[in-house]
Formats: sequence, structure tokens, C-alpha cells
Amino acid sequence: MIKSPVSPSQSHMAVAAAQLRGSSTVARRHGVFRVPSSCRWPRHPFAGSLKLSVSTSGVGGKPFGFGAKIATKCANENTRAEELNSRSDQAGELVEAVEDVTPQKRSAKIHDFCFGIPFGGLLFCMGLLGYFFSRSTVSLVLGVAPGLATLLLGTLSLNFWRSGRSSFLFILGQAAISAVLAWKYSHAYLLTNRILPWGFYASLSTAMACFYAYVLLAGGNPPPKKLAPAPSS
Repeated sequence: MIKSPVSPSQSHMAVAAAQLRGSSTVARRHGVFRVPSSCRWPRHPFAGSLKLSVSTSGVGGKPFGFGAKIATKCANENTRAEELNSRSDQAGELVEAVEDVTPQKRSAKIHDFCFGIPFGGLLFCMGLLGYFFSRSTVSLVLGVAPGLATLLLGTLSLNFWRSGRSSFLFILGQAAISAVLAWKYSHAYLLTNRILPWGFYASLSTAMACFYAYVLLAGGNPPPKKLAPAPSS
């Protein structure tokens, strides 16, 4: 085959291109064309760790990675706490509604021991004083013994009422003692026609018997008042 003749200018251009190609290769190897560090854009150590978000309340930053997980967990916990609080409030309102609907038990306006304990103490003291001054067994039978029994029954009724149990039997016992004393004192007053002590004791015993009858017929002692709940912090 016959080769086309190469002109001297083309040969010079080929040689120059080869030299430029070789010099560029050498320059890449030795880093001649690298951008100096002083001309580079400085990278902040916290660059890329925050994510800007725009909302109606303003511009905020959201952390990536571990911080995002913690923030998400805290938000979930707060949501669960709010749900539990709302459920507890609803349960409390339901209980209050049930308590309002439930009819309350009938009871007296005053407790038996409010008058029973002072009455028993008065009988005991007056009977003891009468026995010391007159040495009469009647003071022991109609004063000391029933007064001590009424005082004991009133104290037991108070303890049972505090514990939430029924004190019906103790009220009934005090009522029976008052009725017997009212009959005995009235009989002694009719025989002696003396206001002191028989007339006074007869009136007092009759009034106490009527009081115990009212407490029994009204349904017993009123229930203890519920303590108010402590304010939650």
C-alpha cells in the first residue's frame, strides 16, 4: 500500500501533543494541579448534623442520628403520659358519676356516742358520789352500774364507727339501758315525789331513750366522711 506523506508541521504537532499528555500525567501523579487547602471551603465539624425545618411557628433545627432517636422517644413518652392522664381523668369522672347516681343509705343526723358517752359518764360519777355520801346500794344499782355500761357501749360504738363497721347492737343496748332507767327513776319519783335526784334522772333517761330510738329508726349512725384527695403535684 502507498502511505500518504506526512508533512513536517503535522509531525511537530503530534510530538507536542505527546509531550503535553505526558506532562499532564506526571502533574496528576505529583499533585501539581491539586487545589491548596487554603482555597478550599472550610467544613464545619457540626455541618450536616442539623436539619432546618420551616413551620408556621418559625424555623427550627432537627438533629440527625442519635439525637433524633432521643427526641422521638421523648415525644412518644410525653404522648403516652398525656393519654394515661386523660384516661385517669375520664375514670375519675365516671366514678364520681356512679357515686352521684348511687342512692345513699339512710342515717341519723347525729351519732349515738355524742350523747351516750357524756350520759354514761354523768350517771357513773353521780352514782359514785351518792354511794360515798349516803352509802346506799341504790346509787350503785341505778347509778354506777348503768353509767359504766352506757359509757362502755358508747366507746365501743365509737370504735366500730371509726372502723366502718355497724354499731347497731351497741345503740340498741344503750337504748335498753335508758328505757329501764327511765322506768325505775319515774317509779322512784312517784313514790318519793322528789325532783332531785329522781325527777331529774327520770327526765334525762326518758330523753336519752327517745334519742336512741330516733337513731335506730333513722338508720343508725351516719357514715364517716371521706377524706379529700391530696392535690397532685
